[in-house]
Amino acid sequence: MENFYSQSIIAIVAVCLAVILLGNLRRKGNAVFMMVQRGIVGFLAILGLNKMFELLAIPLFVGINIWTLLTCAFLGIPGVCMLFCLSLF
Repeated sequence: MENFYSQSIIAIVAVCLAVILLGNLRRKGNAVFMMVQRGIVGFLAILGLNKMFELLAIPLFVGINIWTLLTCAFLGIPGVCMLFCLSLF
């Protein structure tokens, strides 16, 4: 019963977030375009910084996967900086 209760809360929160996101997308028609643009710029920044750190022999590397791309799409360049700071640990 407790497991059902926690799953219900998660489902309600997910639906609320989806409604908020759809409302924002309707108001801002280019929000999806901006997210794609930030994702591409972040991807290229990660590639460039990985290559630069490799040439400078600095052991700092951020892999390219769906989570890093989503981080770049939502946060942009600050997200790239955050990923490289997290890779220090």
